[in-house]
Amino acid sequence: MTFTKKNELNMLVVAAIAAVVAFALMMIFGAGRVYADEITEAVEETAPVEVVETAAPAAVVDAVTVAGDADNDGIADSVEAEIEANKQAAEKAQAQADAEVERQKKVAEDARIQAEKEVAEKQKAIEAEQKRIADEQKAREEEIARKKAEEEARKAAEEAQRLFEESLTASGMSDADFNALCKMVQAEDGHDTIEGRIGIANVILNRVRNPRFPNSIMGVISAPGQFGPFHNGAFAAAVPSASTVEAVKKAVSGVNTVGGALYFHRGGSFNGKMLVASAGAHSFFA
Repeated sequence: MTFTKKNELNMLVVAAIAAVVAFALMMIFGAGRVYADEITEAVEETAPVEVVETAAPAAVVDAVTVAGDADNDGIADSVEAEIEANKQAAEKAQAQADAEVERQKKVAEDARIQAEKEVAEKQKAIEAEQKRIADEQKAREEEIARKKAEEEARKAAEEAQRLFEESLTASGMSDADFNALCKMVQAEDGHDTIEGRIGIANVILNRVRNPRFPNSIMGVISAPGQFGPFHNGAFAAAVPSASTVEAVKKAVSGVNTVGGALYFHRGGSFNGKMLVASAGAHSFFA
């Protein structure tokens, strides 16, 4: 408690004590006067006596003042203690309120984190489901495309076989002739491109149709000085690959990559013949 506030309390206490003392003196002096009047009347009835009014002793006033000061100090100490207790209670309440605010903040933050986690998990689940649906759709589409491609390939193979058989029949070529043609193409260059092997078969077929050469497959490929593999044993040992068979079938069915060429050779020229095409590793001449 500050000095000013303590002085104010002291002044209030002194004023209260003064009022009490004044009242006490008034009562004392009032009673004294009554008693004096009674004595005077009695004396007057007997003999004249001088009556002297008495005043309150100074010691009484001093005692009352000292008591007032003591009471004043006690009250001030009590007020100061109460203020301190209230201050401590307020500080404690504020600390509890701050702690509660922090607790609520933590609860709110935990709830926010949990909510974000749940949202992320839901989003992840949604994305996973979307991916699953997309993958299934893609697999269905790929399966449909695969089946379609297989069906188209089957139909194309059937059509190619039909054309081959028709062409084979129209040309009067026997199975033996066809097999001989396949073996010669394989022996000449079974590792060439499909176009190159078709070109080799085209040259043999062109010669069969040309009056300057034999009119059969075996006649053309066995002619002296023409197809080296027939004479060096490569023809007899040749085993046509599936791709070579397909190339020969296409040539028999009418696919032509070299036009009317009657010769083929690895290189850009051949005995002054006219170059008409290049296919695979060979040049073709008329």
